[in-house]
Amino acid sequence: MDPIERFFQAGLKLSHLRLLTMFDSLGQIRLVAEKLNVTQPAVSKQLAELEAGLGVPVLSRVGNRLFFTPVGETLMRRAREVFHQLEQARFEVDALTSGISGKISVGAVATVMPVFAPELVIELKKRAPHVNVSFYEATSDRLFPMLAAGALDFVLSRTGPPRVEASAFASHAVLDDPIVVVCGREHPLAARRTVVASDLAGLPWILPPREAPTFLALQAWMHERELKFPDGCVQSISLQANEAMIASYPFLAIMPLAVARQGVNREKLVILPLEGARFLETVQLFYNDSSANPVLPVALGCIEIAEKRISTLLLT
Repeated sequence: MDPIERFFQAGLKLSHLRLLTMFDSLGQIRLVAEKLNVTQPAVSKQLAELEAGLGVPVLSRVGNRLFFTPVGETLMRRAREVFHQLEQARFEVDALTSGISGKISVGAVATVMPVFAPELVIELKKRAPHVNVSFYEATSDRLFPMLAAGALDFVLSRTGPPRVEASAFASHAVLDDPIVVVCGREHPLAARRTVVASDLAGLPWILPPREAPTFLALQAWMHERELKFPDGCVQSISLQANEAMIASYPFLAIMPLAVARQGVNREKLVILPLEGARFLETVQLFYNDSSANPVLPVALGCIEIAEKRISTLLLT
């Protein structure tokens, strides 16, 4: 066993990692010592222990200031992840031991709701079975005002809020699940190994509402290829109804890849191999990080687990 591996297994302490995150936030050994209510030599001693265990410095002096070395920067970044995970674990353990109750209100756009809602409920029931869950499906322009007003605890969307509102929410990407073009197994294009944009000319579509970001993305793709939607298209946001219509009539439609894969596995759908026809690939999570709802941290932890499960399914 090499020295670094031995140190990580037996010598590295949470107190070492906490020093790194605190130095990153405060910038001075003196301020770190004051925050911990210890002496500066005590802080320096712990840093020396850390550097001795690693065999390399984590801080370097430039003039009168200390800066992270590349090793220190890497370890500090990972330390923040460790403390974030521990904080999530604290909330989850509290939920399991104290029987946390309350309510969580979730908003999602139509192309995200069927992907995340079942997985989120399953995880919440494992971790906080007494929590009431409500889902609200709408377009993003309706969801973000509800989030700002506190009517929703978080929103799952493929597009962000207007720039003026964006700073009000914490956000991060949770899943790569592009919108793809699909058809039924009996569709004239279904058996083709290659499909080009011109093959879609004149074919009927099931389309989302014209104000929906998914429609606008598809419309832009069609316009770039000098294609238009013909008369006789159907407007629908119900993915379940869309699948039924696709099975009985040669429509084209767009769906999230996760949902389309389920239809393929049921031998109901075919995903068309169209170049460039993958839209709004990233699902994002938006929430108010100053929320006082005690259920929110537990729900956010459940989202992380749901995302990993969905990502695994998308890779199979």
